[in-house]
Amino acid sequence: MARTTRIAAATVAEAYLALLKNRGIGRLFVNAGTDFAPVVEAYGRRPISGLDLPEIVLCAHENLAVSMAHGAYLGDGKPQAVMLHTSVGTANAVCGVLTAARSRVPLLVTAGRTPLFEDGPSGARDAGIHWAQELYDQAGMLRELVKWDYELRDAVQVETVVDRALDVARTQPAGPVSDLVSDT
Repeated sequence: MARTTRIAAATVAEAYLALLKNRGIGRLFVNAGTDFAPVVEAYGRRPISGLDLPEIVLCAHENLAVSMAHGAYLGDGKPQAVMLHTSVGTANAVCGVLTAARSRVPLLVTAGRTPLFEDGPSGARDAGIHWAQELYDQAGMLRELVKWDYELRDAVQVETVVDRALDVARTQPAGPVSDLVSDT
């Protein structure tokens, strides 16, 4: 079912976050890292953009973020969203995602990813950490634990990917889904 949402967002991060809120995601559980700059900027621009974004729940560790989202689902019965730091952050969340999967908890687990391009477009690799955090198959850490995984690489896919992820997460038997979000 195609759903078209007109969101006046200046960046992909703003569009992604506003769409989450529009689709009923009231909180975003996060353990931020180097790949979160666009997300931080989206919240910083909120007084100017006027966008309605999910409440940020800052967590001290990725496993805690997933566990808190799990608990929030148990409290209100609504799918929850988590955003994790790239590479090691995704690895830190594996136990929590496994628990959510076995408990049939619908979570949208999003992890940052190192930029796709070494130079050129805005958001390309411009710091040494971008090479140090690169993994051959970051999503592979979660692939056996989630119902669906995808890598969002282009802004034009935001609505389609979010809608598909939430539909799959809610479909019985419910469970976590994951998407990686590139910095570009």
